[in-house]
Amino acid sequence: MNFRFFSAIVFICFVAVCRLNADVFVMKSGAQIEGLLLGEDAAGYRVEVRVSAGIKDERVLAKEDVLEVRHSEAVNDGLARILKFVPTPDLLSERDYDRRIREVEQYLNALPTDAGSDQAREVLAALKLEANEVLAGAVKMNGKMVSADDFHRDAYDMDARVAGIRIRRLVDAGEYIRALRTFEMHERDFANSEAYRALIPLMRKVVNARALELDQMLATIDRRLKERETGLHRMSALARRDAQLAISGEAAELAALGKAEVDAKLGWITVDPYSKVSIEQGLAFARRQEEKFAASRTQNLAEGGRIYRDALRVVRSADIKSPLVAAAIQAAKEAKLPERYIAVLQAEANAKSESKKPK
Repeated sequence: MNFRFFSAIVFICFVAVCRLNADVFVMKSGAQIEGLLLGEDAAGYRVEVRVSAGIKDERVLAKEDVLEVRHSEAVNDGLARILKFVPTPDLLSERDYDRRIREVEQYLNALPTDAGSDQAREVLAALKLEANEVLAGAVKMNGKMVSADDFHRDAYDMDARVAGIRIRRLVDAGEYIRALRTFEMHERDFANSEAYRALIPLMRKVVNARALELDQMLATIDRRLKERETGLHRMSALARRDAQLAISGEAAELAALGKAEVDAKLGWITVDPYSKVSIEQGLAFARRQEEKFAASRTQNLAEGGRIYRDALRVVRSADIKSPLVAAAIQAAKEAKLPERYIAVLQAEANAKSESKKPK
C-alpha cells in the first residue's frame, strides 16, 4: 500500500473516531445540547448540531449561557495519551520525536479548538524544542538535554551511561538474556567507568537469578523428559510422529544456534531446556560470572571518564609539540580505553598538527 495513502487513511480514521461521540454543552437554563465543538472565541462556542439523521446545523452558543462543557470520551482519551508524551524519556531518537509530533498535530488538526488544545499545543512545543536539540546532536539523559559539544567532551562516560540506561531498560522489560549479553559488551568497553560500577549490583542479581533458573532446569530435566515421553505415548500414532518431528527440529535448531553463539564467543548462550549438556554449559558460565562479581569489588577504579576528559583537554589546549600531548594519549591507552576513543584523541592531535603547517 502507498505510504501516503495509508497515512491519509489513518488520519481520516483518527478524525472519525474523535467525532463519533458528541460533546455535551450544559446550559445555565438546565438544557443540554449535544454537538461537535468546531470553534471557540472569547464570546462563544461554534457547535455543529445534528438536527436529523442526514441534516446538521451550525450554532453559536454564548459562553455566558454555558455552565459546563463535557467533552466526548474519545477526545478525552486522545488528550490523555498526548499529555503522557511529556516529560519525554531519555534517549529518544529523531524518529521517536517525529512520531510523537505527528500524533499531536493530528489531534490538533482534528479538533483545533477543543478545550484541551492549549495543553496539546504546549506538548507540541516542548516536543519540537527537544527534537531540534536532538537533531543538532544533543542527547537526553537523566531528564536533561546534553549538547553535542558536552557529549563529545565527555564521550567515554557519556557512551557508558547511554549503554547503562539501555541495559536497565532490558532488565525492566524482562529481557534478561539480552541484558546479560549487552552487559558483557559493556564490561569489555566500559569496565573503567562509573556507569559500569553502578550496574554491578543490578547485574549481579540478574546473574544470580539466571544461575538459579538453570540450576532448577538441570534438577528437573529427568522428570521433564519423562513427562514429555509419557505425553507422546498418549498421542495417536500420527500425532506422535508429528510431535516427535517438531521436537527433533527444535532441538536441531537450538543446537545449531548454540554452536553459532559459542563460535561467536558469546558467554550467555541460548539454552535448550531439554538438553542436559546445553543446560550444564549455560550454568557453568553463570557460575563463573557469579565468582567474577564476588572478586571484583575493589578492582574497578572507574577512572576512565576522567582520563579521557583530561587527555582531550590536553590535546586541544597544549602545543602540538608538547610532550604532554603524547603523554595524555599514552595515559588513555594504559587505562585500556577502547581503540575508538584513542582514535578520537589522535585525530584531534593530527588535526591540530595539520592546522599548524604553513600554507
